[in-house]
Amino acid sequence: MNLWIALAVIAVCAVVMVALMRLVRRSAPAGGRFSDSDRASGIVGPLRAGFVILLGFVIFLSFGTYEEAASRSDAEAAAVVSQFRTAADFEGILAEQGQGALVCYARSVISQEWPTMRDGQRSPVTEQWIVALDDTGVEQQAATSPAAQPVKDWWQSTNARQLGRSGRVLVAEGQIPVLLWALLVIAAVLVVGWVLLYADPEEGWLAQAAMMGGVTVLVVAALLAVQVLAVPFAGESGSIDTGSMDYALVQMDQSAKAEGASPAVVCDKVGIPPTR
Repeated sequence: MNLWIALAVIAVCAVVMVALMRLVRRSAPAGGRFSDSDRASGIVGPLRAGFVILLGFVIFLSFGTYEEAASRSDAEAAAVVSQFRTAADFEGILAEQGQGALVCYARSVISQEWPTMRDGQRSPVTEQWIVALDDTGVEQQAATSPAAQPVKDWWQSTNARQLGRSGRVLVAEGQIPVLLWALLVIAAVLVVGWVLLYADPEEGWLAQAAMMGGVTVLVVAALLAVQVLAVPFAGESGSIDTGSMDYALVQMDQSAKAEGASPAVVCDKVGIPPTR
């Protein structure tokens, strides 16, 4: 989430709740709505503990999702570079085709699939390059044999690349159930709403505004943190970027120059093949 949007959301929620506190104070009886505020405050502990426990569980789940997405993205990029180097040992034009398809695959992941993952979707352009890569592997296998080392290395890298891609796409679909979100929001409303019951016209306005504003800021900030972690490919501040695949393109370019290779790159800068 964009930093300024997050700050604006927190500020608006705090202002609204402080204004609501002021409105409730007008109709609240002197001394507050509790005859024994010490006894009434005893419920604050369970409410707070329940919210914190639920929040901690959801953040733990969300952080695991975020970490898994980053790990899978790195593994996919590493597999692409490994497969690019393996393709150099292919027969004749297959080496150029394989390396070129891997460059286009990486470009399509960066420019095509990353934006679609914001909606938990896969890119059809990237799918096309996967088919092209598999076809190249099959052709090389037919030209040599399934037991040839380049072929074995190629399919091993293919499996690693596909596992990385499948993992990050599955993570992009979201891992936090709607029920957990609902429970978390209900708990947050209860915590903030309970503070409203302490509205007391005899208490200092500044103290009560600070109490309501502080609780609201903490609760809303916690919910926004969960949102950032739960949607790791949102394309906003804190989201996982394409750094690993960008570096994979740099490594492939350096490798090709070092080996004097000329990959047959049949796509534009965003990975889209030419129309026929």
